[in-house]
Amino acid sequence: MPYLICEDCGNYYELEEGESPEDFQLECDCGGELGYYSTKYDYYKNHRSKPDSQIKSGQESPENKENRNKGFFSTLDAQSKGFIAVGIFGVIILILLFGLSGISSSISPSYLDMMPPEIQAAHAPILVVLYAPRCSACRQFESETLNNPDVQQKLSAYSVMKINVDSSPEQASRFNSNVIPTMVLLDANGKEIRRNVGYMTSSDFIKFLKT
Repeated sequence: MPYLICEDCGNYYELEEGESPEDFQLECDCGGELGYYSTKYDYYKNHRSKPDSQIKSGQESPENKENRNKGFFSTLDAQSKGFIAVGIFGVIILILLFGLSGISSSISPSYLDMMPPEIQAAHAPILVVLYAPRCSACRQFESETLNNPDVQQKLSAYSVMKINVDSSPEQASRFNSNVIPTMVLLDANGKEIRRNVGYMTSSDFIKFLKT
């Protein structure tokens, strides 16, 4: 609800529904002029640089003195406090989102230690393919997708490591995948960027490679 607030002593009247400033004589009992404000917060924001405007002839109303002693936030109405709380909550959420993103990136495991020396020395993004000869989807991915000329061109900028989950189960277990084929894209430091589980067409795989 809006308010009529004295510009001198700070006393206020909360307008009821259907009332307007025109219904009142805009003069306080103390002789000060009544101002129209949507919320108490608007009043205090307008007067925070003019603390002397709340005092007339060296006197201050008991209510205004009590509010001043309580502090700025305690003098606000529920609506104003709600606006401030929503703003603070939004800032906290943004901090958490960006902060957790950075933390997640910094603690994600690196797989560079399990790569052959030539891949470690290449300093290029790495594609890891988990497969098994018995897997029909793996064979299809090898013959139709990896051998596609457009895919071959894209892969020229990557180091590729294929891991047979049957013959190298310990290596494969590092990637915590129980489905083949699984494609894991790593950055040059061996940290995971993204992964895909299951067969992909050439066009889908090219999209997958984009960083």
